[in-house]
Parts: sequence; C-alpha cells; structure tokens
Amino acid sequence: MSSPSSTATRVASPTDRALRRLPKLGMAMILALLLQVVVGVADALWLEVPETGNAWATSAPLMLLNAHLLLGTAITLLGLWMLVDAIRSRARVWIVSTVVGLLGVIAALGGGSAFLSTNGDPGSSFLMTIGCVVAIAAFIAPAVKH
Repeated sequence: MSSPSSTATRVASPTDRALRRLPKLGMAMILALLLQVVVGVADALWLEVPETGNAWATSAPLMLLNAHLLLGTAITLLGLWMLVDAIRSRARVWIVSTVVGLLGVIAALGGGSAFLSTNGDPGSSFLMTIGCVVAIAAFIAPAVKH
C-alpha cells in the first residue's frame, strides 16, 4: 500500500508560479516594447502635431497615436503585473529589473504626455526614447543573468 505522500502531487506555491511566469512575462514585455518603438517611429514619421492648440485632439492620424497610447497603457499594466509577480517570487534580480523597467516606462509615459502637451517638443521625444531603452535593457537583464 502506498503512502499518501508518495501519490500526492505537489501543488505549486504562489511563489513558484510567479517565478515560473516571470521569464514569459519578461519576453512579452520586451516584444511589446520593441513594437512600441516601431509604432513610435511611425508616429515620428507620419504624426502631424499642430504647432498651436490641443495636440491631444488635433494630431493626425489619430489611429496611429491611439495605437501608441493603447500599447503604452498595456505595457504599463504588464509592468505592474510583473512587479507583483517579482515581489511574490522574492527573486532579487526580477524585483530590481522590474522596478528599473517600470521607471523607464514611467519616464517614457511622462515624455509622451509632455510631447503632446508642448506640441511636439524634441526633448520630450528624447525622454520617451531614453525611457524605452532603459525599460528594454532592464527587462533583458534577468535573461542575461540566468
């Protein structure tokens, strides 16, 4: 007769599940950030930001701007999900990289908001780029570590 412990399957703890999910979420984040770069370059090439007035409402083509904003929102939410999982996993490399990555995302978000509020200020565009580069580097770091 077998003992209960020999036939029972081990149930993964929240810590284990979070740690197993993080590399997949990290890869999704890197791909989303790279896609955001492509959409951002398309915005830079074809987005017409008015010199005066409300750039949020009058930029054209709006579909391109909305895609950029929607993807940025999804990236922010994915980063928050990753932060929760990183904290649950107690894996220092994931916690540090996710915090740094989210700071990059927040910097890019601030740059984007300033870009539209200042009707296309180049410094704001540069801040978006630097934030995105910081985020990509931060989310790649755990893959290099292991």
